Amino acid sequence: MRSLQIFKIWGIPFIIHPYWFAILFLFSWSISNQINLTSSEIYNNKEAWIIGFLTSFFFLSSIIFHQVFHTLVSLNQGVKIKKITFYFLGAILQKEKDCKSAMGNIKIAIVRPLLSLATGLFLLIVSYLGDYQDQILSNILGRVALLNLFLCLLNLIPIGSLDGGNLLKSVIWYFSGSKNKGRIFLNKINLSLFIFILIFGIFCLFNLSVFYGLIIFLLGIFGINSSNSESQFLKIENILKVCKVSELKLKPLRKIEYNSNFIALNNLIKNKKDEYDQYLFLTNNGRWDGFINENILKSVSIKKWDRTNVCDFKKPLYKFVSVKNTIELWRAIDHIEKTNDGFLLVLNSAGIPLGIIDRNKIGFFVLDKLGLNLSLGIMRKFNYKNQYPLGIELPRIINLMKAKGDIE
Repeated sequence: MRSLQIFKIWGIPFIIHPYWFAILFLFSWSISNQINLTSSEIYNNKEAWIIGFLTSFFFLSSIIFHQVFHTLVSLNQGVKIKKITFYFLGAILQKEKDCKSAMGNIKIAIVRPLLSLATGLFLLIVSYLGDYQDQILSNILGRVALLNLFLCLLNLIPIGSLDGGNLLKSVIWYFSGSKNKGRIFLNKINLSLFIFILIFGIFCLFNLSVFYGLIIFLLGIFGINSSNSESQFLKIENILKVCKVSELKLKPLRKIEYNSNFIALNNLIKNKKDEYDQYLFLTNNGRWDGFINENILKSVSIKKWDRTNVCDFKKPLYKFVSVKNTIELWRAIDHIEKTNDGFLLVLNSAGIPLGIIDRNKIGFFVLDKLGLNLSLGIMRKFNYKNQYPLGIELPRIINLMKAKGDIE
């Protein structure tokens, strides 16, 4: 079953995932069973299913209705949204850009709980004060009202990406002036809460119900792991923003005299340690005089190597993608991802080459800052691939930081 686009507003597609229909059925079945057990003398099986289905449909539809207003507020606060997908009791927004102000995030976080509260109270009043001859309609309105009130309370719980969590960290950001303080505080609350859930799950496992105890225990494990991941994510963000390229251990430049012939070049290539490093830098009386790619060997016949000089193929240094050693690490990663082979020349403030950095150098530096000391064997394995070690997705993290407005 494929996802279904129900409408498009402000250029944003609103999409229902197949899971939405699954939860519609499960809600309908659960409510109808509850009615059969508690009110079988009032409603027959068909009426129970009607109440169950309409209650579920109107409740899930109200979530879509609230999301429209949430989207409007988000757009007014500078958020750029690509699409919105409804899964279970909420929606996942695919965003290109987040709101950059604390007050704007507070407005965005509070709109859905307020709408759920207003909808619940309105329907509750209507269902109790309205003079309905049809008990089925009154029953449906009352149940949709209570479900909206429950959703309001659920959304206000300060956990992870729920509106309550976003609201809490945005309020702390507003009063403290620091965006990260709110995130760190929220993560500590989440960690404490999931530790309590873990302990409660162990208690239930041995004293109440093995099945529910195991579910609660696994939920606690999942939450603790999620909190730890968020903590690591915050540390990586801080490393990328604070650390400079000058803190990295640079790869030494491979040098060759500008008047060397291709035989000398071939000897240097045979002794190189990194098979992916294809560049050599020319020196002329102690001064840097451009660079070459070792692939130039293939363009000249071996018979002519002794009378062909590397300077005939040199390129000026300014054509090699370079960065100053004073820039932040995230900027260096931005530059390195725009290159063809993942190498950056590092220059000092006077524009003199200092060395080379690649994805390996940056990745192992970040891991070392996180306290993860890898064995020499693992480091050597990755050093010949010029990839970020252990699958650490630094470019994706930087894109998320840009979307949130943490960096420009």
